[in-house]
Amino acid sequence: MSRPRVSIVMPVYNGSRFIAEALASVQREPHIEAEIIVVDDGSTDETTHVVSSISEHDPRIRLLQCEHKGVSATRNVGVRAATGEYVTFLDADDICPSGRIARQVQKLAGRPDAAAVIGETLLFEELTEDLQPAPGTRYLQILTVTLHSALFRRYVFDKFGLFDEALAFAEDVDFFFRLAEAEAPIVIETEVASLYRRHPGSMTMDTKGVNAGMLAALQRSLARRRSTGRIAPVNHFFNRRLAAESAFAAGTAPKAEGAGISG
Repeated sequence: MSRPRVSIVMPVYNGSRFIAEALASVQREPHIEAEIIVVDDGSTDETTHVVSSISEHDPRIRLLQCEHKGVSATRNVGVRAATGEYVTFLDADDICPSGRIARQVQKLAGRPDAAAVIGETLLFEELTEDLQPAPGTRYLQILTVTLHSALFRRYVFDKFGLFDEALAFAEDVDFFFRLAEAEAPIVIETEVASLYRRHPGSMTMDTKGVNAGMLAALQRSLARRRSTGRIAPVNHFFNRRLAAESAFAAGTAPKAEGAGISG
């Protein structure tokens, strides 16, 4: 029996510092046939050199280069190029926990009605060798809407559209809003599905930008719901995302004390 084909889309802009680690985390994913689509958004650092050097030894990695247009446009290039039955994402400074993709493929295989599966997100500053938050560093483990904690069936993007390129922030939240508004069935798992790095260069450390993006995504969702007469409240998953980003930006996220994190 052939293995399921999964397209892993990795947008990157000046991500040479962490991208080798991000790539390594998906290169070692077991039990799947993967294509790893790295879309470079006009980087001016050594990103393309790093990716090209790695791809010489791994034909699964495809490097696509674009003019600098932002993360939404970059993700859209990757989705359009995807040939897999399933699509997932990983930002160039984050890490995919070992076995996450294969686990989620299996769960979707058992739920043919479901559009996607999403697991928990571990936000971290620094990890130990066994991928636990380093003692004394801040972390949060939450179930919320993050692209790289989810696996989607490819048709989802044909049915619900791609990412809104007018949004510099929260384009992923806007996408999840559209799925929620359509009541697309989503499998929820309690396992950690993404390791989400927080560092000074993170886009989401721009508090004003994040808040403005979240507000724009919410306004778009409200307008769509009002146009169809739907007044259902916002799912609490969306509120958790804003709370988590705010906690890290404000430095109020808890500090690890050396205990293992669940999942």
